[in-house]
Amino acid sequence: MRTAIDVLPIAFRLGQLDALARTLLASPALYSPEMRASFHLRCLARAWEQYRQDRAISLGAQLIGAECAADRNAFLTLLERALPDRTHPLAQAIGEVRRLAIRPLASEAAAAAEIVATSAGTLDAVLAALTDPALPSAPLERLLALIDRFRTSTAIDDDPLSATALTPCWAVNLAAAANGQAFHLSATPLPCPGIVQRRLFRADRSPEDRRSDAAEILREALHDTACDIARLPRAAEIFAREFPDQRSNSRLLPSWLLLFALGALTPAQLARALPATKAGAAKLLRQLEANHMASCPAPFAPFSTTVTLPVAFPELWEAEPR
Repeated sequence: MRTAIDVLPIAFRLGQLDALARTLLASPALYSPEMRASFHLRCLARAWEQYRQDRAISLGAQLIGAECAADRNAFLTLLERALPDRTHPLAQAIGEVRRLAIRPLASEAAAAAEIVATSAGTLDAVLAALTDPALPSAPLERLLALIDRFRTSTAIDDDPLSATALTPCWAVNLAAAANGQAFHLSATPLPCPGIVQRRLFRADRSPEDRRSDAAEILREALHDTACDIARLPRAAEIFAREFPDQRSNSRLLPSWLLLFALGALTPAQLARALPATKAGAAKLLRQLEANHMASCPAPFAPFSTTVTLPVAFPELWEAEPR
């Protein structure tokens, strides 16, 4: 009974995600290439947020900000290492972030290389474990087996929490962001960051608690990916309503989708993305600000999106007929 309670809601979420991927994300008529690129940038930003949480990085909330350049560059390199091939859409998103972000100093580049050197072995071990035919095929069972394999705090009797921060939680989440199919999460290749949390690696939790938490975290990660797929068409609809007479060669829509994906942009960053002059990029951002789609609180601060699009899909028990 416990297995059915955990597995059925996950299967329901997977069905929702696959339906969105096949009918919406894969449709050239409903999802333009610019929208698809924006979706993968949003997934990359979510993966960075999860990576910061997993490795206790307190700064650098903005993916393309100036803070935590060493950690961010290490994250991008490690995620790139986890990708199944270089044609993956996330590889293009990584290249875009590297182009937009401030170039790291020599000391930051050296620090990033050191982080990668000390972390690559752990990531490779997780990726190798995912190819083991002995792993269960069901997504939740597969995830739990992977957690048990890398739960290093099991050998610590006096303090089961002391090794939790050293667990490869970050590597598991990078692998899920790079290749969700390796976890049997969807028939369509989709990034699913955030499928595990560090508390799942604690040795002082019972198998029942760990299973219940893992099922809930997995459902939330699948739901977040589904919501991101659904948000981009709504963002494009808002733009079309606010700017109904745009020419086909206008750069305002790409500017909006980039801002919506990353959350904040400076004129210099947008200028590098388009490309355009810094003055031209600032003019585009001010147009969005004039229509209440962006805001800039200070003269030299980045422009931030003011549009929030709450999206929620029903749970299994909410969708059942009464």
